[in-house]
Amino acid sequence: MARQAELSARGARPVVVSFGAASGAGRWLQETRCPWPMLLDEGRDLYKRLGLGISVSRVWSVSCLVYYAEQVKAGRELPRPFENVEDDPHQMGGDFILDRAGVLRLSYCSQAANDRPELETLLAAMDGESSP
Repeated sequence: MARQAELSARGARPVVVSFGAASGAGRWLQETRCPWPMLLDEGRDLYKRLGLGISVSRVWSVSCLVYYAEQVKAGRELPRPFENVEDDPHQMGGDFILDRAGVLRLSYCSQAANDRPELETLLAAMDGESSP
């Protein structure tokens, strides 16, 4: 979110889509101070249509475990599950860009829990350039 101004300058309107319970999603927005609106997809209809799935092995991959260890070593607090909120920690995420006409310009299905595209990839897709 440090480079949020670059997205805003291009007219981007990021939206977070959650598959979790409304109570957990609201708490996540509050705790992370995420500035973007959130839509709930509790039935995971959008997730399925975008080709996202569930994977224990990719969520707990070696690269993710190394990432978490590095965060702990650096003194950063990792998110904890919320009490009394049932969510699926094995749901894979992704990043998607739709243009003003609703055409899908970028479809990036994460290969691991910590896998996200570079901002330059997102900006290129917004500018109409082909994405990797």
